Amino acid sequence: MATRDSGRKKGRARSASTKVPPQGGTRDPQAGARAGQAQLLQGVQQVWLAGMGAIARAQKEGPGAFQDAVLDGLRLLNQSRSTAQRVVRDAFESAQETLQTRVGGARDQAQETLDNLETLFQNRVQRAMHQLGVPTAAEIRVLTKRVAELNESVKRIDARAGRRKAAAPSRPRARAKK
Repeated sequence: MATRDSGRKKGRARSASTKVPPQGGTRDPQAGARAGQAQLLQGVQQVWLAGMGAIARAQKEGPGAFQDAVLDGLRLLNQSRSTAQRVVRDAFESAQETLQTRVGGARDQAQETLDNLETLFQNRVQRAMHQLGVPTAAEIRVLTKRVAELNESVKRIDARAGRRKAAAPSRPRARAKK
């Protein structure tokens, strides 16, 4: 494992063996390979040290970080719930309005169809009754009025005839011979 140099700042510790020699004017292939290995080792060592630092930070700040994460989770949950409730409420209201519109249209269409059927039925019944010779309501009203007038006329005539009978002397009836 790598050790930290106590004179350096936290997070920037380097081992003396991982320093990369300057690449001046030498074109030695072995030197280039050693430099690549040194850089690779340096990168691996930095990743290792970052992981160790994260573990140390988590151990030191663990309970507080956990509580912070729980609070953040609750805030996110409440925001999600309120957003979800709002979306569901809006969708429900929209669906309800659409349904009411469609039901109203269907109701109007059904009423119009029923009115048309009623008119058609009435016309056909009236035509059938006319073919059978059944008088219409207007014809019955005219006949009823005429019958009432005739009844009045008969009553007047009967009343006049009754007055004449009362005024004429009554004759005895002749007996028939045996």
